[in-house]
Amino acid sequence: METLHKLREGLERLNGWVDKVAVNLSWIMLLIITLLNIVQVFYRYVLNNALSWSEEASLWMMVWITFLMLPVAYHRGLNISMMFFRDRLNKNRLEYLIRCCFHLVVIVIAVVCFDQAWKMYKGGFRIEMPALEITKAWVYVIMPPAWLLLIIAAAGQFFRDFIGILSPETARTAEEAEEELLAGDAAVEGGARS
Repeated sequence: METLHKLREGLERLNGWVDKVAVNLSWIMLLIITLLNIVQVFYRYVLNNALSWSEEASLWMMVWITFLMLPVAYHRGLNISMMFFRDRLNKNRLEYLIRCCFHLVVIVIAVVCFDQAWKMYKGGFRIEMPALEITKAWVYVIMPPAWLLLIIAAAGQFFRDFIGILSPETARTAEEAEEELLAGDAAVEGGARS
């Protein structure tokens, strides 16, 4: 049991670091997209000379933001879920068993997607984005690492829930502490924005 806790804590630290890096890169890219669109409007309507590359660059960054946030959303539990059924189980062994099964399904799907993303990346060298004059491989390069990071995030959640199968009380207490910590962080962030 101690080994499972250490493994889960290690994966949690890694996923936490990935969360910070991905969120920061994503908001920076979102800021760049916004500024790029403002510049594009200025060039198009004031100077009557539209930038040819701004749409491709924005699209490229939107793809990157999507794949950067994929493991973050899974790690934070922000995916769509059936709360009605989950709430009926009251965090007992059956719920943790079902969760583990879902995590395994996600891992299998992510492995298949990783393979396909790798093929897309390699095939992207043959396709050029005309306005940016780079290959599509630069757009696709984020996909394999994103699927790998999703596998790591799902593995972290799997071990958390596997501990719940062995000891529901321990897992329940850890989840409640984690929820309180997240609520506290959200309150601090909300106060900082005001």
